[in-house]
Amino acid sequence: YKKGQEKLALVWQWNHNPDNTLWSLKDRKGFLRLKTGRIDNNFVLARNTLTQRTIGPTSSASVLVDVSQMKEGDFAGLSALQRDYGLVGVKVEDGQKSIVMIKNDKDKSSEIQRIPLNQNKIYFRIDCDFTNKKDEANFFYSLDEKVWKPIGETLKMKYTIPHFMGYRFGLFNYATKNTGGYADFDWFRIKH
Repeated sequence: YKKGQEKLALVWQWNHNPDNTLWSLKDRKGFLRLKTGRIDNNFVLARNTLTQRTIGPTSSASVLVDVSQMKEGDFAGLSALQRDYGLVGVKVEDGQKSIVMIKNDKDKSSEIQRIPLNQNKIYFRIDCDFTNKKDEANFFYSLDEKVWKPIGETLKMKYTIPHFMGYRFGLFNYATKNTGGYADFDWFRIKH
């Protein structure tokens, strides 16, 4: 999406049929707002993850997220989406925001790393490398868009049929405890 634009560009696709009451480009000018409206205990089941294809042989996606209005149990951020997925985002648990990297491998989802977060704006990045079947994604966060720090582990991206033809970057926000929170995505950039 672009600042001031009221429609999503055709490169974007939802992971499920979207609930159009729970996303907006108008609520806050220049931002994509993803609101929570139901409880989900699994990232793959959560609706309104907005996706865009990864690009070979290498590509890097980054995003700036305002997490100030997230509620207890919410999880929002950036994903590398396929059956074996990787997530980097902010989770709210016990009133504390944390930067979290999650890896799903062979249908087993695991939290790999957690770092306390004490600010409301956070940058995430995923670097994908498909060169010579390397098929790896690495996850990063930044507090200032200048210093990028790795988080978690490398995701070995495997081609599987159940989801998409290849991996997609995804912007997500879902609730595990309370509905009504939201995350605002300021911008999304792909470099390749």
